[in-house]
Amino acid sequence: MQKIYEIKNVLLCGLGGLGCICAAAIKNSSAANLKILVDKERYERYTKTYTCFNSKPYIFEYITPEDDSYKADLVIIATKNDGLDFAINNVEKFVHKDTIYISLLNGIHSEKKLSDKYGNRNIVTAFYLGHSCIRNGRNIFQDGIYQIVTGIENSIQEPALDAICTFFSKAGIKYKVSENILEEYWKKFMINVGINQLCAVTNKTLKEIKEKPSLVQKLKDIIEEVEIIAEKEGIENHKQITQAALNFLLEEIEDAQPSMLQDIRAGRKTEVDIFAGEIIRLAEKYNVNVPFNIEIYKKIRELENKRIYI
Repeated sequence: MQKIYEIKNVLLCGLGGLGCICAAAIKNSSAANLKILVDKERYERYTKTYTCFNSKPYIFEYITPEDDSYKADLVIIATKNDGLDFAINNVEKFVHKDTIYISLLNGIHSEKKLSDKYGNRNIVTAFYLGHSCIRNGRNIFQDGIYQIVTGIENSIQEPALDAICTFFSKAGIKYKVSENILEEYWKKFMINVGINQLCAVTNKTLKEIKEKPSLVQKLKDIIEEVEIIAEKEGIENHKQITQAALNFLLEEIEDAQPSMLQDIRAGRKTEVDIFAGEIIRLAEKYNVNVPFNIEIYKKIRELENKRIYI
């Protein structure tokens, strides 16, 4: 008999753009009891003010790792990459044997890190696909054009996926179930490695990139190196995935101001380690050349260090 899960308590890690989309929806719908896991420093800051999402102020309930009075049926990880280890290590006391986990992080390694600690039975693959969130301090805006794409790689995860779909519907969180989640996962990775990084080093939006043929070619060069790695990783249909990623950027979406461009402009640390950094690490593993990603990695590190953009 298939196990039936019910999601009543949710623990959210990360209250940036993606975290706010989920938190605001859960708060508005009363779909579950929501608590947001933060460190002590954020607890002091966040409890003294409100977070504003799409011009509406929200007062959320926060919890620190020192608390042990809450058990979550669903853990949503929506941190930046540098917050992943904090989230994985500190949710442990808030979970039970049937807790479900989803990670909305960019990159291709967060689910693996989660499963290393908690097993893969209740880990459902998911990622965000849509227009970028615009962030200014604790003021966040998102125009409503997005989906949480989710799916499973193993039939043992079906009950967890069913529970998440039921919960997302109740909360009003837009989602799509993919029958080929691994392919779509790599398509999203290709999109991120390409446009996030190229926009960051050129200080241009996607629309401005597409106006210059030389930059369009650079975008293709960067993404085609991801295809090389995908093939080495055993990803089927890697050529079709690459073409789908390029079609999305060049034909299906008019403009975007990716998060890495926003980070560079705001002087924040970027997620280059999980984009070009990950490609470089895997290229070394497979002994292949990825000169475009090496170049862009160095440029983004320079921009981070100088806090300027070209």
